[in-house]
Amino acid sequence: MVVNFDIDGDGKITAEEVAMKERMLEIELREEKAESQKKMAWVAMLMMIGFTGILFYDGLISDSRVNALADLFGLFYIAQTGIVAAYMGATAYMAGKPMGSKMAMTTGSKKVDMR
Repeated sequence: MVVNFDIDGDGKITAEEVAMKERMLEIELREEKAESQKKMAWVAMLMMIGFTGILFYDGLISDSRVNALADLFGLFYIAQTGIVAAYMGATAYMAGKPMGSKMAMTTGSKKVDMR
């Protein structure tokens, strides 16, 4: 992957340009990850709704088959609900967390900003 680090177009790549480009790439990757997680949660919810509709539609699946697979259906709903809950929990957690706060290193009494 070739990335153009010369943001201002002067032909020189400075440390600030590299840092800014890295932050921009990190933000783009976070957005892509969040979008993928949102799609996974929507698919899980739609599958639960669709599956419930299929179960309640009379005559599509026999009662004996539903009773035989009842434990498996329960696991299906728990797994799908777990996906949706994990997405909602992660979204709520990330909403309260400041983006890009990387004050990880300390030298003596001075904190070094890793951004």
